[in-house]
Amino acid sequence: MTRHWVFRAACPVTDLDTDTATAYVAYQDGDILALDLQDGSVRWRQRRQGVFPTALTAVGGDRLLVGTSDGRILTCRIR
Repeated sequence: MTRHWVFRAACPVTDLDTDTATAYVAYQDGDILALDLQDGSVRWRQRRQGVFPTALTAVGGDRLLVGTSDGRILTCRIR
């Protein structure tokens, strides 16, 4: 296996998912990050106040389902 890029996280990752161009990463501190799959660059970062993501699912290219530590499932539009 050849490594193309490495992204170092500042805190533990709780989940990740991908679509054809982006890796979506949920962190224990509440951040959700979108990384370009080609080069690992950050496309965007979002902090959800009071929400701690435990699961992510990329849906249909324009939505992200986010499971939270308090038992909710949020649907979020991807920029």
